[in-house]
Amino acid sequence: MCKCVKEGEKLIEEITQLGSIIMDERDILSNIIKRVEPEKRGKKQHILKFNFDLSAKKLYIDVNEEIDSNSSEKYLFIGSADGPNSPQWYVTSSSVPYHLSETIQRLYDINLGDEINKLLSEIMEEFYVIADESLDKKYRYILDINKAGFSDKTINQIYDEIIKNNNGGGNKGKALLAAVAKEFESYLKNRYGTTYNDIGLYTILINNKPLSDLKEYRDAVILSKKPKSMAVKGKKGLPQELICSVCLSKENVSSDTSKMKIKYYTTNQMIFANQVDKKNYHKNMLLCENCINAIQAGENFITNNLDTNIARFRVYIIPNFVYNSKLNKDDIYRITKKITDSFNTVKNLRAIEELRADIENALFENTLIFEGEESSFLLNFMFYRTSQSATKILRLIKDVSPSIFEKIYNSSRNADNLAGNVIGESYSNHPSLETVYYMTPVRLDSGNPTEYRNVLNIYDALFTGRRLSKRAIIKNIKNVFKIIYLEKPGYNITTKKQNLAFTILDAIFYIKFLEFMGCLKGGENVGLESLNLKDDIKNYIHEMGYDQQQTAMFLLGYLIGEVGNSQYKRSADGQKPILNKINFNGVDKNKIIRLARDVFAKLKQEKILIYNEVIFHEFKKLLDSNLNCWELDKDENLFYILSGYAYSTTRPIYKEVNTDEQ
Repeated sequence: MCKCVKEGEKLIEEITQLGSIIMDERDILSNIIKRVEPEKRGKKQHILKFNFDLSAKKLYIDVNEEIDSNSSEKYLFIGSADGPNSPQWYVTSSSVPYHLSETIQRLYDINLGDEINKLLSEIMEEFYVIADESLDKKYRYILDINKAGFSDKTINQIYDEIIKNNNGGGNKGKALLAAVAKEFESYLKNRYGTTYNDIGLYTILINNKPLSDLKEYRDAVILSKKPKSMAVKGKKGLPQELICSVCLSKENVSSDTSKMKIKYYTTNQMIFANQVDKKNYHKNMLLCENCINAIQAGENFITNNLDTNIARFRVYIIPNFVYNSKLNKDDIYRITKKITDSFNTVKNLRAIEELRADIENALFENTLIFEGEESSFLLNFMFYRTSQSATKILRLIKDVSPSIFEKIYNSSRNADNLAGNVIGESYSNHPSLETVYYMTPVRLDSGNPTEYRNVLNIYDALFTGRRLSKRAIIKNIKNVFKIIYLEKPGYNITTKKQNLAFTILDAIFYIKFLEFMGCLKGGENVGLESLNLKDDIKNYIHEMGYDQQQTAMFLLGYLIGEVGNSQYKRSADGQKPILNKINFNGVDKNKIIRLARDVFAKLKQEKILIYNEVIFHEFKKLLDSNLNCWELDKDENLFYILSGYAYSTTRPIYKEVNTDEQ
């Protein structure tokens, strides 16, 4: 069995374990209810009701009911139907297009009994029209928004416009539905002063009765969540006994994994199937009905309670309970809250001090729950992305100790204390999990990361304590500087050139954060006794642990900063032409020599050589004595040069702030 299948199997076992603890066997539906937040961006969310009154032959829209903590359960919101492009027939949805097109028709196809089918048939005849018989079934029936009084345009008029502008390409049905949805939103805005952003759920009523209340509908939902039964024949054509891969049960076993939301391993590539035969995928993973129910309950619990984010990445934090005999549902909810509180604290540590007690309490309480047992639980961090209705795993970081939160906190605090010491107490950085994202260039497409392996690899190292290549990290940071300086769009980096020095400063202490985390090897200081430098510069170099070559580049950058400060004061538009002398692709040994000459000339030109002559002398002494054995690469040279530039540029600012405060 390949590695990806093994990892998927292990994760399935852990989610089954979680689901079996929180699962309510008496009410299967309660295990798959999806939570909807009552507020979105500070605004109350509402439920939009399509109420088909068959007596009056009227469709009424109601947007008065606010969403509360019971709304999902009240209207049986369970998300969308499983699998991409699946027929959507669930009557409560977070998306309006389904109800504008296919929901009623699909419900009729499900067959909820003659009485309900009769009502559904009446609705289709009275309120829906077919614009084009050749359209895909998903778009064939469209709500007649003209007849309902929602638009002056008929469906045929809208469809004719689409045909006219389509030029024979694209999905005409999809375009029609989008146009109808746009017309309907205009109606909502004009009639009720609301838009789709104000609506959290859409549900359907017939004659004032929610369809979600019908027993026939609820039974159909339960049936839809059960895996397809299967029979496998052995070599002699006899039925083969199937065994659940998780619990070893032989009852109601199936290989149908389509009911699971998370795609644990591929099921469409021959090379991953047993004996390289797609027909043998059932031999990779078999599950009984009880385990399928537990997985669905576990997945739903994770989605509702353990779904968080780091910067632009969505992350599930999945606990793996090593010994769980004493755990009950209340324990799970309590631990879950502590996990998410602790994680949300360390991913952005700006307000860390006031939350310090929460972290300590979280770890302490988790220990108490498992009193008398040797260990408690580990954490899996699952970075994921949703595509249609499937959840694709981007990276799974397994078996992380919960103590990682305290380690991250301590490392961040140490880096921040160091920054306060060498830059000024008014400078506050608090490098955190989100800093990793903003110090690693990632291309974005529609706001979503597209090249994510590099940054996820760093998160993996942070959570597991694995060593990283310092050169690789510095190369990432160099590219961040380059994106800012050249103002390159399309990345996860804010390209404000005036912030360059502050971003460099943040990068310096991000490096120290990684060192404190044990992911990078720290430096050894140069032996400052022989250097004739000011005390604050000496202190900085000592605390940062720079060696001779790093110190030489830092001092060259410091002098560039001094020239830049002088140019900035003289310039009407705040420009620093000296920065044009720096090659943001990297600075090799030959370029260092040329840059040193240019900087010396500029110091003279700006008439500030007299104040910096000693520093230039110390830089030159270190450069000359190391030039024949230079070990830094061009990216490292650039990083340490810009470190000096940022120090020279920002240090006076933070000193002035301190003076003012005093």
